[in-house]
Amino acid sequence: MLASSLRRGMRSSVTALRLQSKMQVRNYQAPMREIQFLMNEVNDFQEHYKKLEKTNGEQATPDMVDMILEEMAKFSENELAPLNEGADRVGCKQLGPNEVVTPPGFKEAYKNFIEGGWVGLSFPEEYGGQGLPQSLGLFQAELTATANWTWTMFPGLSKGAINTLISHGTDELKAKYLEKLVSGEWTGTMCLTEPQCGSDLGQVSTKAEPIGDGKYKITGTKIFISCGEHDFTDNILHCVLARLPDAPEGTKGISLFAVPKKTVNDDGSLGDLNKATIGRIEDKMGCHGSPTCEINFDNSIGELIG
Repeated sequence: MLASSLRRGMRSSVTALRLQSKMQVRNYQAPMREIQFLMNEVNDFQEHYKKLEKTNGEQATPDMVDMILEEMAKFSENELAPLNEGADRVGCKQLGPNEVVTPPGFKEAYKNFIEGGWVGLSFPEEYGGQGLPQSLGLFQAELTATANWTWTMFPGLSKGAINTLISHGTDELKAKYLEKLVSGEWTGTMCLTEPQCGSDLGQVSTKAEPIGDGKYKITGTKIFISCGEHDFTDNILHCVLARLPDAPEGTKGISLFAVPKKTVNDDGSLGDLNKATIGRIEDKMGCHGSPTCEINFDNSIGELIG
């Protein structure tokens, strides 16, 4: 009897511990002492910032830097970290060809993030950013990424699209997309990989057919596209690798196109869906909070970046 009771008690204790472990939220504490040590003791960032005339280095005073880091630490600890484990358990749900629901709390956290102007922290003021040194943007991303990596992928992919347009986009493309991307009102992706080619982009087969007026019809399938569809914003700008009809074989024949989820009218308003649909969401271990998508472009309208 005693042995039987002990076994039942042990089973109950094990069950209780398992339930408790499932409900626990990972305790994340931003490594502020380490960051400040690196900034102030190992590297003299304040002297470095004083030399950065083109990126408002003079505005990155010790008080300003401390405020930025402290506020992002609070956001990462209090809003992002508690969402991390639950997001991987729940994952993203595809409800239709252009409808993906992100994990609970992700959309609200993104809304708070863009209301604080965090996307544009280190992007030029002419596009609505704050123009502060790039390293502050890296510190900000370090904090959010270590608190909740899959959430950080959403603004992270946008940064790639923004940097691409700033470096290679025409004035027309910059005027059309950058302010919306820098504010966070829209997000961006990078669409490179295809079913038949991963790192060997010389095998890209997505086609770009000129239709006049600087526009192209993009047709092909891209896979493993992080944050390819979601419920954060009304529009997503896909940066898509494709080939023009007379392009040479291999990587020399690849061009990059700006292909929005929804077309953008001349007045900046949104038009119709642009025939860029989601085939599936990949089951990516440890990355369920971010929708890794297969995207099918079917005569989607795009514009040449370069």
